[in-house]
Amino acid sequence: MKLQLMTGAALAAIVAIAPAQAVQDPSAAPAYGSGALSSGFTPDPVSIGLRAGGAMPASDASEWCPGYVSYQPSYNLDYDAGGYDLYLSAAADVDTVLLVNAPDGSWHCDDDGSGFGLNAGMMFEDPQSGVYNIWVGTYGSGGGYSPAMLHISELAFDDSNPYSQAPSANMAPQYGTISLNEGFADDPRTIAVEAGGELELGNYGVCWGNVDRAPDLWVDYAGSETFDLYISMEADNDTTLAIQGPDGDWHCDDDSAENLNPGVQISDPLPGRYAVWTARYSSGAYVPATVYVSELGFLGNIDEPAVLDFSLPSQSGSAALQAGFVPDPYDVPVMAGGGVDVYEAVGDGVETGYCRGWADSAPDFDLDYQAGDFDLYLSASYDGDATLVVNAPDGSWHCDDDSAGELNPGLRFDNPQSGRYDVWVGTYGEYDGGPATLHVSELAFGGGFEPAYPLDFTLPANYGGVDLTGGFVPDPYLVELMAGGDLEAEVAADSSCRGFVTEAPDFELTFEPGALDLYISAVSDRDTTIVINGPDGSWYCNDDGAGNFNPGVHFAEPRAGVYDIWVGTYSEGGPADAVLAISELGFYEE
Repeated sequence: MKLQLMTGAALAAIVAIAPAQAVQDPSAAPAYGSGALSSGFTPDPVSIGLRAGGAMPASDASEWCPGYVSYQPSYNLDYDAGGYDLYLSAAADVDTVLLVNAPDGSWHCDDDGSGFGLNAGMMFEDPQSGVYNIWVGTYGSGGGYSPAMLHISELAFDDSNPYSQAPSANMAPQYGTISLNEGFADDPRTIAVEAGGELELGNYGVCWGNVDRAPDLWVDYAGSETFDLYISMEADNDTTLAIQGPDGDWHCDDDSAENLNPGVQISDPLPGRYAVWTARYSSGAYVPATVYVSELGFLGNIDEPAVLDFSLPSQSGSAALQAGFVPDPYDVPVMAGGGVDVYEAVGDGVETGYCRGWADSAPDFDLDYQAGDFDLYLSASYDGDATLVVNAPDGSWHCDDDSAGELNPGLRFDNPQSGRYDVWVGTYGEYDGGPATLHVSELAFGGGFEPAYPLDFTLPANYGGVDLTGGFVPDPYLVELMAGGDLEAEVAADSSCRGFVTEAPDFELTFEPGALDLYISAVSDRDTTIVINGPDGSWYCNDDGAGNFNPGVHFAEPRAGVYDIWVGTYSEGGPADAVLAISELGFYEE
């Protein structure tokens, strides 16, 4: 039995078109290969990875055909027809078009006929046997050469796209999860975020604004028969909110919470997970923002500003120490955590580190220190994820999350000042908290061990991974990511390495080589570096091997196995937008 999924619009789209003087050349070698299929083929669908688009108008083949394609076909299908219809569909993050030259020489065209958003699809009823020259194009000239999948089926259209960078509610949120019941206390709950990203929501048919692929926040809500759910955001810039509810519906807003601040009111909220993206209305750098989750209204009941007050008495006492003190370390039991958002309290006014976490308003400990010839190490041990905030004798703020290893924070003061250090031991999560130990030392973090900063290839990669075999298409295989981190590659991986990276790899490549060499490189507006742990366990590092401050590693006769890849920034200064490129043809150039 045949699946009849054809719409009237789609039928009209593939009616044979009177040929024009076509620049597209069916006799040209297809860019992404060819294949032969007979009716009843399995598996169904057969899917081919390629790049959609080109520089030539598809109207060169017919004045009625929109979009842009190349002069050569994307793929040639030699089809032996039988008792089934033939479905061709294209899936991509951009608006695709299909242009097909059928075995009888007739031209066929479609824009959105697959029934899946802006993806093209055409069904050939009682198809001919012979060669189908297939072009996969883009509707707009600016969307050329985008990763796409061509699906060939006798059953139905297909919209699967492993190359998709569309926002995904299933990806782990960047700023954590809030679990709430109806009538929850401490209303509103507030979360400090960085709003913005590289993806334009309008390209995916949802909302507007620029976001990252992963949501910023998950709100797990038990549902309510009494209250509406209000999610809003406050920032100094024009921001928007995009929220996908438990039923998959999108909720979007720009300015409903006043003064260019967005707010979404969800009436009779369903129980389940609400994925929240914080967007900038227009492209640009990330901006600090605060998300409010409330049952009372937009921005909730806003309390007085969060303050870390060093004038308050410290909760766990104080000590006066001189350089060379013993015993070393000087350990202080404290209670980690609190109700003050340290990012809101300190904000961007921090000398070193980046403030995250929750602490009490009063310091946990005051240290009066007489400096000498030693560095000063302040760190904390805690069963969970702790953070450290220090106000130094000159009034400057210093923050850290994980520099002492095992999710423990640590701050090292080179050539420390004499005077008073006010110390807060916080927790990364708002509702964590418990006993911890503050360590004061002139030897190392924790007082008895040197800090360990290994790059750990056993951790899940920040941006996923891929299995590739020699001759893979599309080539290059590209991954958009954020380069950089807090760890010095020279210390964490190998003395020949340079730059700053994260503990976990950014990407994991499982590779089965063919006859060609392997090239791994990165492109960014910043000076970036690359660190690779190869299948043999060796470290490979590079700074500018791909030219123009772009790093690249060339593997001649590459080994089969796993390549764990870090993309770093040469200097500190925060993350940088970058593209990782994997190729068998050479180093990638934008």
